[in-house]
Amino acid sequence: MLPIEELRMKLLKQRLAIFRDVAQIEDDLLWLETDVEPEVEERAQDENVIRLLARLDDRQKAEIEEIDRALGKIARGEYGRCEACGKPISWSRLEALPTAVTCLPCGEAREQTPS
Repeated sequence: MLPIEELRMKLLKQRLAIFRDVAQIEDDLLWLETDVEPEVEERAQDENVIRLLARLDDRQKAEIEEIDRALGKIARGEYGRCEACGKPISWSRLEALPTAVTCLPCGEAREQTPS
């Protein structure tokens, strides 16, 4: 298998894992609704669970968007180029972080720049 194809498969597996996590969370919530009496749950706990799920949902959405963006680049033959300087992103960086959009020097510079 070609190295780029291995990364594509890794991205697809990550995407599938996120969707499975969401399905599991939904199953857990359904179980909570059916097996736990509402009186037992405190309002504050409910609000914390809702906030946590909202944050996880946002993180998962962002991760899916990054994966889809990387898959699109692979399909267009644009994968592996730094969006900041245009140089190739090292293979070791892509293996470690398949959704990387910058080379290591540009990524480090971006992190050090105050927002």
